[in-house]
Amino acid sequence: MVPTMTNPTFDWNQLAQLAGDDPEFEQELLGLFVTDIEDSLFRLVEAMDAQDAPTVEHLAHYIKGASANVGANALAEIAGQLEQHAQQSTLEQATPAIEVLKARCQEVKHAIALRY
Repeated sequence: MVPTMTNPTFDWNQLAQLAGDDPEFEQELLGLFVTDIEDSLFRLVEAMDAQDAPTVEHLAHYIKGASANVGANALAEIAGQLEQHAQQSTLEQATPAIEVLKARCQEVKHAIALRY
């Protein structure tokens, strides 16, 4: 079993708890998470380009929750900021947050690849 630890990108302890300390289940959860988040991020960028605040809000909320569930807390935090911009109809100010969200997604994928 891989030792668990917390880092700014990913809380491995949280994931281990979610998976019942089952490394194979952790990998399965993370595979589904990464695929799902990549799709959601693609749709989020499209919604931002269209200035579709309700869709941005929905997708950002989804990414925030899914990320928090598996321990990708830095990703959840920036998705929460995007959700707030959408709620406040300030999408024009959210463009930098999208770039940070993309970077956080890459960091999470990199952390997962290093672990497994």
